[in-house]
Amino acid sequence: MKLSGIWELKKIALRNLARHKVKTVLTAMAIMVSVAVYIFLNSFLGGMAIESRRNIVNYEIGAAKLQTKLYFEKKDEMPSYENFTGWEIYREALESEGYCSAPRFTFSGTLSSTSGSAPIMFYAVEPAAEAEVLRYVPYVDFGRFVQNGKFEIALGTVAAEKLKVGIPTRPFRLELEELIASVTQDEGDFIRSLYDVAAVKRGGPFSPDEKTVAGNERMILKKNASRSDLDRCWNMIATSGRNDVRINAVIDIKAAPAMIRPDKWEGELLPALRGEDLALVQAAYEYDDQMDIYLLIEEDEQQLERILAAMVRADYSGAVSHVNQSIDAVIAGVINSPDPLPNGNTAYIPLDILQDEAGMMLEGAVTELVIREKNINDSRLPGKSESAAVITAALNRGLSAQGRSLPDDLAVYFWLEYMKDYLGYEAIQTGAPQIFAFLLLILSFLGISNTILLAILERTREIGMMRALGMTDKQMIIVYMLEAGFLGFIGSILGIILGCVINYPVVTYGFDFSAMADTLQNGIGFRTTGNFRSIWNVPVIIGSGIVATLLASFMAYFPTRRTVKMPIADSLRFE
Repeated sequence: MKLSGIWELKKIALRNLARHKVKTVLTAMAIMVSVAVYIFLNSFLGGMAIESRRNIVNYEIGAAKLQTKLYFEKKDEMPSYENFTGWEIYREALESEGYCSAPRFTFSGTLSSTSGSAPIMFYAVEPAAEAEVLRYVPYVDFGRFVQNGKFEIALGTVAAEKLKVGIPTRPFRLELEELIASVTQDEGDFIRSLYDVAAVKRGGPFSPDEKTVAGNERMILKKNASRSDLDRCWNMIATSGRNDVRINAVIDIKAAPAMIRPDKWEGELLPALRGEDLALVQAAYEYDDQMDIYLLIEEDEQQLERILAAMVRADYSGAVSHVNQSIDAVIAGVINSPDPLPNGNTAYIPLDILQDEAGMMLEGAVTELVIREKNINDSRLPGKSESAAVITAALNRGLSAQGRSLPDDLAVYFWLEYMKDYLGYEAIQTGAPQIFAFLLLILSFLGISNTILLAILERTREIGMMRALGMTDKQMIIVYMLEAGFLGFIGSILGIILGCVINYPVVTYGFDFSAMADTLQNGIGFRTTGNFRSIWNVPVIIGSGIVATLLASFMAYFPTRRTVKMPIADSLRFE
C-alpha cells in the first residue's frame, strides 16, 4: 500500500474520532486511568522494594558475611556450635584491603523481665565495629547502645513493649499508674506530663477499634518530648529495677562425646560415617562389656579434632552437647530504626562479656564477620566491589601479606545468598498489585473493543457504502485499527502524564507510613517502617504507553473483521 493511501486511511480514522467526541473522551479516560494506576503502582512498589533491600544491607546483614560453610548450610537452624576463632586476623586482612567488618555471635533464647518473657534473637557484638558497619546503632529511642564490659542489652521496641521494660510508648492509663507506683510517687506528675490521651480511631484497615473504659484510656508518649526529659524518665525506670532482665539460652558445644551408647554407635554414627572416617572413629573408641557402652580412649588433641570433624560431617547429633545458661543483665536502650528487624524480638549484647563462665564460654569464638566496603554510600546497594568473589580475593591478599591463608572451612557469602526466601516473598508482594493493575488495563481495552464494536454497528451502512465504492476489507480493518490505536495513544499519553504527576511528590518527598507500621508492629511485609521514596521506572513508563497503544489497536481487529465479512448488500440494508 502506498504512503499516500495509508495517510488517507489515517485521516478517515481521525475524522471518525472527531465525529464521536463523547465516546472518544470516555474511552481515552479509561485508558488514561489504567495506565496512570499501573505506572504509579509499579513505581511505588519498586521504591518500597529498593528501600527494603537497602535496609537489609544497612541495618541487618551488611554486604557479605564470613562464616563456616557448615553454618551457612544450616543457617536456618542457627547452629551456634559452627563458629570460628581468630577472627581478628581476618578483620585485619580485610581492613588492609579497604573493607570494614564486625564480629558477631548469634544465638536464640528467652528474655525474662518482671512482667513476662519473650523469645529473642540475640546478637553479641563489638559496639564500635557494629556502629562502623551497620546503621541501626544511632536509632536508640530511649537510653543508649550497649558498651563493652557491661552486662547490658539494647532491645528492639516491639520486645520492649511485650516485656514492659523501658519507657512505654502506648500504655493504658492504669498501666502508666502502675509504672509510676513502681518507680516513684514523687515524680508522678512529671511522668504523666510526658503523655497525652490517644485519639480513639474507629474503622479503617489500619486503625482497629480501641476498646477502652472510662479511667483506663489509651495513652501515647508525646512526640515532642525533649531528650533530656526522656533520659530523666529512663534513669528513674532503670533505678527502680524495671529494666532488669534475665537471659536464658542453650549453649551448643561441639566435642567428641566421652561415651556413646551401643544403639547410637551402631544405629546412627557408624552408618553415617564416610569411608575414610570410619576407621578413624572406630580406633578412638573401645567397647566396655561391664558398662555396655563405647568409651573414648583417644587423648591426642589433634586427633580428637579430626574425630570431631568426622562426626560433624556425618551430622551425628551426639557431637553437639547442649548446656543451659542464665545471664542477668539490664536494658541499656530501646532501638527503633527504619528497619523492622532490629525493632522486633531482637537484642544486642556486648560480645566481650560472653567469653568466660560468667557469660557463654565463647572463648573468642564468633559465628560471623559482617563485611562492608569502607566509606560506601548507604543509598547504594552492594555491587561488584562487595561481591563474595571480590571480597574473598581481597581477604586472601590480606592474609597472604601476613603469611597466612583462608581455611577451607570458611567462606564469604553475599547478602543475596542470605535473602533468597525474602526476595521470593518480595516478588509476590510487588507482583500481585501489578498483576491487578495490568488486569485493570486489560479491562479498559475490553471496553475499547466494545466501543469499537458499537461504532462499527452504528456505521454498518456507511461501511457497506465505502466498500461498494471500492475500499477493500483490509483497508477497512486498518482504518478501525488506526482509530483504536489513536484512542490508545491519546489515553496512554494522558495516563503517563497523570501517573508521573501522582508519582512526583512520592519520589520527591517520600511516603511516611510509620503510623501504619506502629499499628501493625511488624510493618506491612517489606523491610521498612518509616519514610521511603518511589522511583522513576522509565522503561515501564514508556513501555506502558507503547503496550497500551498496541493493545488498543489489536482489540479493534476482531469486531472489524467480523463486520467486513457481511455481504455489501446486507450492509447497505442494515438498520
